[in-house]
Amino acid sequence: MHACIDAYLQTAVSRPGTPMEEDDTSCGIILYCDEDPFDDDSTPIPPPAASYGDVDDVQQLVDLAMEYKARERCYAPMGSAAYIHRLLHDHHQHGGVSSARTKAVHYIIYAFSRLGLAAATVINAVNYLDRFLSINCHLSWEVWMVELVSVACLSIACKLDEVTIPSLHDLQMEEAMSHSFRASTIRDMELTLLKALQWRLACVTPYSYLDLLPFSTTAAVKRSRCIRFLLRSLSEPSFLRFDASVVAAAALRCVAVLQDHAYLITPPLRQLGDESDECFKMMKSLETSLDHHHHYHHKYSAADQLQGSPISVIAFEGSDRDSTVNSRSAISRRLFGTPTTLDHE
Repeated sequence: MHACIDAYLQTAVSRPGTPMEEDDTSCGIILYCDEDPFDDDSTPIPPPAASYGDVDDVQQLVDLAMEYKARERCYAPMGSAAYIHRLLHDHHQHGGVSSARTKAVHYIIYAFSRLGLAAATVINAVNYLDRFLSINCHLSWEVWMVELVSVACLSIACKLDEVTIPSLHDLQMEEAMSHSFRASTIRDMELTLLKALQWRLACVTPYSYLDLLPFSTTAAVKRSRCIRFLLRSLSEPSFLRFDASVVAAAALRCVAVLQDHAYLITPPLRQLGDESDECFKMMKSLETSLDHHHHYHHKYSAADQLQGSPISVIAFEGSDRDSTVNSRSAISRRLFGTPTTLDHE
């Protein structure tokens, strides 16, 4: 898992889109745009005196940090303690929520590299995933269920953060998935997901706190390294024990200490408290894996490849991609045990 994530974070490879018969992005709404988080500008870092504006600027950032802290727990997984316990102790259980999360995060991180997505998109998608899984952690998660929810989480996140929204066809990468879903099926899952999350999508994540860096130094620091810490931490369920602000502070402290830029831990970030020490040690332990893992090719097992689903799914291996099983209502039945009024296609 670690090597897989680290290899994906090394490079971002894009591929041309393949048009679908049905336009699956026409209804997408771009709520806001995100700039490229990977800035490898080699400009020397300015001295501390040049890194900040006036006192009012500092106070505004402090106020923003406090606003984020006041909201961040509203976007934490439901029943966090019980959910985290399941993730940490049920990882050997077939079909359990722990294995489901692992597979989903694999896919989301792979899509980040393959499609050149913004870091905010990936981190938001994993936030949606954790919140949804925490609500449904009692389920037995089959491969097709994990893949459908993963695509829906990433699709919704793309609509919020990406300037160019990938098509649903492009999100379903054959090398990373065992099944392919109709656009209508994914949209149904998106709606199910949105209702479960109560349409609260503008979440506060560790990435949100990167804006608290002084603007004049943002391009100069190794911002990409901090983001790599945050992305790498997504695969570790133990980081869910901490608030988003604590995880962000830990990543920023790692970058500051590693590069001898302690002054980057600015007043707004110091407001986050001392509880980040434990998280900082955990984050620091990721440094070795970030530097030494370069190549990993994730493959699903043969058993995973053969598992089918009762909804509008196409198995990639040994099947006709034009044939599907029409049973859209199975989404709600399988995930929530409730009937739905959706008609079959």
